[in-house]
Amino acid sequence: DEIVPFTKIRRVTAEHMIRSKATSAHTLMVREIDYEHVDAVRRAHGDAFRRDEGFSLTYLPFNALATLEALRDFPHLNASVGDDSLIVHHDLHLGIAVDIEGTGSSFPSCTTRTASTCARS
Repeated sequence: DEIVPFTKIRRVTAEHMIRSKATSAHTLMVREIDYEHVDAVRRAHGDAFRRDEGFSLTYLPFNALATLEALRDFPHLNASVGDDSLIVHHDLHLGIAVDIEGTGSSFPSCTTRTASTCARS
């Protein structure tokens, strides 16, 4: 076994995750879905996307869009826990963890920006 000391950012991330676990319900739901149409869109637009953006069109933007649409349809899932209440947030903020070259996670946040602007952040 090897013990690897936390960097400051990893220590802070771990502390936040532990605090989140203690204050909010954590669940997992698995559902089988049909990606046939997503694959068709990726194939149809993949080459142009790579040429224009400089990287491949992955499943991530499709999953992000589906997540945002689900949160709009089920607003109580876009909430946090208050002292004795549920605080339903009307604005959607989707953060996707990105660890660039092992330097620690950053979370580009998509708020009210357009999808194309968000994809570049």
